[in-house]
Amino acid sequence: MRTTRLVGLLLVAAGAGGCAEGGSSPSQPSPGEGVTPSAAGGPAAFQARPVLAVQGRDLDDSAVEPGLVRRLETLDCLRKPPTTNAPTAEAMLACDARGAGFLLGPAGVDGGVEQAEVVAVRGGGYAVQVDLDRASADALGDLVGGLVGSEGRFAVVVDGIVVDLPSAADGVGASLQVGGDWTRAEADDVAARLT
Repeated sequence: MRTTRLVGLLLVAAGAGGCAEGGSSPSQPSPGEGVTPSAAGGPAAFQARPVLAVQGRDLDDSAVEPGLVRRLETLDCLRKPPTTNAPTAEAMLACDARGAGFLLGPAGVDGGVEQAEVVAVRGGGYAVQVDLDRASADALGDLVGGLVGSEGRFAVVVDGIVVDLPSAADGVGASLQVGGDWTRAEADDVAARLT
């Protein structure tokens, strides 16, 4: 997939793993509040997680477990792409389509996709319009609410791949768009994995 970017988060309603080396989850922090569990019991294809650190940037070692910092620093996304999301209560190492690595916190949202539809974006390209159920929209609102004022970002993760990095300042709702500069085939692939 080509580089992804946030097209926009749309306020619609009132409430509104990973690429870990060795194939295991990097850590088991306490469960996030407001998490909407997937119906199947395992991690869902769609998750929203806070971004704790980005590979290659100065890391605040005091805020992140040292073992996770070392794993993030040595993460090779181009050689070992992710295929699944980590369980909701665990932090995870993940990659985006360009090969950038991220350390993500426990999932604030796990599943809850009611519909995923491919939409054309003005100026060319395609995005996926994702409609969330009420519980997942509320959980996403809680996640974003905890990031407001901290310049924090959250990651939209689909099958272990970071597909978008919205800012908490972008707002949140029961419907959001991810992508925007994808081809039709790329957008169709993401939408199919969400439904």
